[in-house]
Amino acid sequence: MNNCACMYAGFFINCGGTNDVTVDSLKYIPDGSYTKVGSVATINKTDLLPTLTTLRYFPNTQSRKFCYTFPVIKGNKYLVKTIYYYGEFDGGKQPPVFDQIIEGTKWSVVNTTEDYAKGLSSYYEVVVVSHGKKLSVCLARNEHTGTSSPFISALEVKSLDASLYNPIDFSKYALVTVSRHHFGGEDII
Repeated sequence: MNNCACMYAGFFINCGGTNDVTVDSLKYIPDGSYTKVGSVATINKTDLLPTLTTLRYFPNTQSRKFCYTFPVIKGNKYLVKTIYYYGEFDGGKQPPVFDQIIEGTKWSVVNTTEDYAKGLSSYYEVVVVSHGKKLSVCLARNEHTGTSSPFISALEVKSLDASLYNPIDFSKYALVTVSRHHFGGEDII
């Protein structure tokens, strides 16, 4: 794991990037060590976080699934966060809709249309337990994707303390973030 963004026991990946970038003191590294497929695009907009200015997209309509693979410790809990900013990278006006799959199980449908219409990025989070020494995070075509291309801007895989979420039977379930609220504070989360 020489070229690994492993500070904070995890991987912080700048998808489609060619250089390391730092956001909120987290170092994101290029994704080339974790996937071998897809094409890259740059979003030429000045007011974006560095991790949103590049993306990897998967134009191959002959394949259904495109994966990132990470070395992990079997049985550990991981927070997986995927981040998307469409930026009209494909010359279109409508972001593609596609699936996310972790370890062969469908996690969610990625539909960034509403957020993108507001000028926002989208993120999805899930807590899972690894069942082996590798963890795969995949994007997959679905009936809504058509000829458009699944894409991703950034990807985080963070190791969690073993004591977190102990009541959950992770052999049957995963935890998905539905929303976040910050009551009583003035800081943004």
